[in-house]
Amino acid sequence: MMKINGETEGIRHTILEKLNNFYSLRIPKDCLWTEELIVELTAISAEINREIALYLDRNGRIIDVSIGDHQTVKLAAVQSKRSPGHLTGIRCIHTHPKGGGMLSSVDISSLELLSLDMMIAVGIRENQATDIFVGILSPEASEGVRIYGPYTAAKNDFAFMIEHMRDTEKILRTQHTEHTEQERAVLVGLQTRYTRDLYGVSEAEVSLAELKELAKTAGAIVVGSLMQKRESRDTATIIGQGKLEELRLLAQTTKADMVIFDEELSGTQQRTLEEKLGLKVLSRTSLILDIFAQRARSKEGILQVELAQLEYQLPRLTGTGLLLSRLGGGIGTRGPGETKLETDRRHIRSRIIHLKAQLTEIRKQRGILRESRQKNNLPVISLVGYTNAGKSTLLNALCGTDVLAEDKLFATLDPTTRKLHLNNGITVLISDTVGFIRKLPHHLLDAFKSTLEEVLLSDLILIVTDASDPQAEDHIRIVDEILTELGAGLKPALIILNKSDRITNEDPISLWREKRPVVEISALQKSGLEELKDTIANMLSSGRIQVNLEVPLSEGALIAWLHANSKIRSLSYTENAANIEAELDLSFRAKVEKYLLQSGRG
Repeated sequence: MMKINGETEGIRHTILEKLNNFYSLRIPKDCLWTEELIVELTAISAEINREIALYLDRNGRIIDVSIGDHQTVKLAAVQSKRSPGHLTGIRCIHTHPKGGGMLSSVDISSLELLSLDMMIAVGIRENQATDIFVGILSPEASEGVRIYGPYTAAKNDFAFMIEHMRDTEKILRTQHTEHTEQERAVLVGLQTRYTRDLYGVSEAEVSLAELKELAKTAGAIVVGSLMQKRESRDTATIIGQGKLEELRLLAQTTKADMVIFDEELSGTQQRTLEEKLGLKVLSRTSLILDIFAQRARSKEGILQVELAQLEYQLPRLTGTGLLLSRLGGGIGTRGPGETKLETDRRHIRSRIIHLKAQLTEIRKQRGILRESRQKNNLPVISLVGYTNAGKSTLLNALCGTDVLAEDKLFATLDPTTRKLHLNNGITVLISDTVGFIRKLPHHLLDAFKSTLEEVLLSDLILIVTDASDPQAEDHIRIVDEILTELGAGLKPALIILNKSDRITNEDPISLWREKRPVVEISALQKSGLEELKDTIANMLSSGRIQVNLEVPLSEGALIAWLHANSKIRSLSYTENAANIEAELDLSFRAKVEKYLLQSGRG
């Protein structure tokens, strides 16, 4: 017996046998239905008072039979056959018990969403088929769909409708060749009893809003969102069955291509959701990894992204075999190349070992560069902060560079280091780092350790915050938590309130003024930058001393070292020595101690 899908509970065995008999029927290729098929379908649907849907291919074979009602007939049977620029080659014939045959909005959205050849609805009254309507996609029509009917079950001339369907497919193929359409996404959030409130707004709602920006950054069009409120996560589907059905209908009516959950999904959960929804399902982490894959430009960044993706996929290999073997493109499928198609654990583990070895080599090279900087006694400053807070714009404004800066999350991924000349004459190195974000996956932090080591070895951390964001204080909290995870929580830090020109209410970071220095700027308007540079200079100078030295001319190497590693304020020569007034790091005091005339902290 073939499988009868949908709501079969409570249906008599004899009815299921009758429905199973549909699989043995063959409809002539030049027909959309036969009178025998409609009569039998109508009789069964009227008897059980439920909607029945049959899916037929172009050879007239019935490939799926489903039971439901107007809202719950499952349409997943044709999901795997969807292909951009093509119709699926499948038509759906379904009944409307105790109703007319005119296509409903759900019928039309299903036709469009699944790219069916046709959607055919049979109206039933008094146990008889009263009218039949046929919907066919029509890209040139204003509504996008052309509806034919009403017809009777006895109709046997379908040539013009079949020709219309073929014309539609030609148009779709041409349109797809000319341009690739953005994917459409529905977002799903979860609010449990453990969810905190942030300034009167649920953290789940804040996180969902952030997910929307992430989806846009990945190139998706967000067409809808759902928030589930329940005591705890459902172990199988994250959200409850009722909400899952609501989600399925929302995805149909909005013509969504995928659903993105603002939660971490196990392989089993992802596969279950994809089967129930008939759509691609992504987690928040998958989405972030996709953005990283788009943004990485340097060799190091590309290797780090690939490592993070493979480490994320490995424990999910059993549950997402279909995902790894997909040949389609789109959000959540971008990545390092052929390794995205590998389903063998041994191959993935081997690749991970290889990537880690390459990144270790890059870390060694970075270590050599850092040693060179330390020899030159150049202070290192790291820009950190929430993604899209304006770090790259600030770097450009301070150093006159042209680092990519866009109003998108993770606009820049690869680290950038530039020289900055402060007002007191000191030259420092300032490094931009990958932006932080709520729920930043731990394995991403591990993969990007070589980049984030800049933060660990910096002399000063600049925490850049979007002052106009209502959640600015919470963003600082998240940055502090990540810095603590990295082992940089005790580093000297300066909070920079960027975009201060947009502040229309009271300072949202007032509580932080008691703990760390705060400077208000606008990197885009280039205001407050001089005060910022002065504050940086003062904070860096707090660990430096002023010295007066008398260095014998025979110590030429020391004089050269002072030129390279300190700020020479004055220099004069006598017959046997050089009199030098300089500013240098307190840690170098022992090196010049025996030439010291007098010193004091600057």
